[in-house]
Order: sequence, then C-alpha cells, then structure tokens
Amino acid sequence: MVRPSRDFARMVFFRIFAGKSKKNMTQKEAIIKALEKLGGRAQLKDVYPIAMELVHFGGKTPENTIRNYLQTNPKDFRPSPGKPQGWWELVSFQEEIADMQKRIETLEAENARLKAVPTEDDFVNKLVTDAKNRYKYEKDMIKAIRAILYNHGRTEDAAKLDAWIEGREYKPSMNIEGDYVVTKHIANEVNGVAKGATGINVYKD
Repeated sequence: MVRPSRDFARMVFFRIFAGKSKKNMTQKEAIIKALEKLGGRAQLKDVYPIAMELVHFGGKTPENTIRNYLQTNPKDFRPSPGKPQGWWELVSFQEEIADMQKRIETLEAENARLKAVPTEDDFVNKLVTDAKNRYKYEKDMIKAIRAILYNHGRTEDAAKLDAWIEGREYKPSMNIEGDYVVTKHIANEVNGVAKGATGINVYKD
C-alpha cells in the first residue's frame, strides 16, 4: 500500500478547509472584503483577483458575475465619482472620507487656537513694556517685576528692564570660562584692540 506524501496530504487538507471557509462567505461579502482590502475604492481589475481568491464565483466569466453584483447592489456599491470608468467603491467610502474631513477641520481649528495662545515670551515682553509705561508712578511694582523675572530665570529680560531704568542701552555680555564676563560691548573691544590696546577688559563676577 502506497502512503501519500506529507506534501500531498497538506495540499488536500488546505483545499478541503479552504473550500469550507469560502462557502462561509457570500459572493457579495467577498466583493465587499476585496474593496475594503483595497482601501474602499479601486479599479475592477484589482478587485477581481482578491474577490475570486475569497470565494468561488463559478462559470467561465467570474469577472462578469462580480461586475453584475456591483451594478445591481446600489446600496453597497457605486461607481467612484470623479474617477474614470472601471473604478468602483463602497457606498460607505464617501462617508468615511467626509468623517475624516471633519476630523481634519477640527484638528486644524484646534491648531489655530493653540497658535493664538500667547507664549511665555509674548507674556514677558508685554510685561516689560507695561512696566516701562508705569515706571514713573509705580516704582515699587517695577522692583517686584524685576525680582520675579530674575527668580524665574528671565535674567536677560530683567537686565533689559534695569538698563532702561538706568537710561542706558542694554548690551548683552559674554561669559568667558564661567566666572569672567566682558565688561564692554564686543564691538568696542575690537575697536580698542585695533587702536593699539593690548587686550580686553574683564572682571571676576
């Protein structure tokens, strides 16, 4: 007695159970599944092989059977608007697109709202400007604002306010090896060297 090979047994097993799984799905369900796999909209030439892989349509022209299902089930399928002939889609496809568009519009509106929210820099700049406008009348408040700026790490903004109060232009300093700072504006130091100076002025903070 000749025993069947393992490969032959596997092939028979696959065909038996694949056939059963195909019988559990209707032809219309197979077409719907094919379109879903293709994103909800596709050309017929792409729908045919996927649908026929899922179920057996029978006859010599299964493509005609599939096309007939598409044409006679307007609640499930329709030609894709704006696409060339031969494009079909699920009726739910446009609904999904509309829902997606609504979500996009909602996200864009939220993004615009967040962009309109003042940043910390916007707030500090307005605070410093307001402090300058009130300086003549509310000096104690200005001192408190300067202290708040320093305490919250906005040292440059506090220094700008200090410079304005003292009636001078704010000129940022440069850190050198941690404890040393340039005491004059860099451009002035460069000019001094050009005129014969031997170095730049620094002091230990």
